[in-house]
Amino acid sequence: MWSPPRARSTMMMRVFEALGCAVFDEPFYPYWLKATNKTDDPGYAITLASHETDWRKVVRLIQQPIPDGAEWYYQKHMAIHMLEEVDLSWMQGFINCFLIRHPAEVIVSMTEFRALDVTNDSQLEAAARLVGIPQLVRIFDLATEIHGGPPPVIDANDVLSNPATVLGKFSSQIGLPFDPDRPISWQPGKHHRDGAWADDWYQKVYQTIELRPYTPKETVVPEALQPVVDYCLPAYEYIARHRIS
Repeated sequence: MWSPPRARSTMMMRVFEALGCAVFDEPFYPYWLKATNKTDDPGYAITLASHETDWRKVVRLIQQPIPDGAEWYYQKHMAIHMLEEVDLSWMQGFINCFLIRHPAEVIVSMTEFRALDVTNDSQLEAAARLVGIPQLVRIFDLATEIHGGPPPVIDANDVLSNPATVLGKFSSQIGLPFDPDRPISWQPGKHHRDGAWADDWYQKVYQTIELRPYTPKETVVPEALQPVVDYCLPAYEYIARHRIS
């Protein structure tokens, strides 16, 4: 499942874990942290100390047999972590799916964890790439080529608005068994497959035990960050036109 950060991606990992999938939490994040020297990211030191940072070895890890005796493997991947040096040919061995969320919501949520400096135009692209939405396009196009058509796409808000319908249609597309009457719930707190960074990033998810009903609300974007939203919007819309409704 490809997404930008702050797209309710950890929530979705909880959902598919509750559906019986083994999960892998952002396996390329430690590589990206080390390669970009992002020392100000929460959990930087413990993440590098606890996880593999060589992307080639990470590819071998994600290709290992499914753990925990599960039949399905849900891997949570961030497009931002796929730097140009990473060979994406491994995608051919997976069903590639996409989780999206409106750029305004992603960006406002991101400011809780990363500073987005856009004091001048030259910093705009760098800020947008730190949000991780523009990088989705390259991966989406590659997935389309691999699968011979647009891959499955779900919007996080659509899942919250009507989980049974959206998850049911999504599961049908990929062949995953899904019972719309089965409650989707999980234990609160940290899960054993969460990355070492979880305590720094997942505190809100720790407090959940199920999907919460979605209540639309206005997202107030700081004026300084509106150019970042505008920069990311075409990439979001390009993929969103294929989303399951």
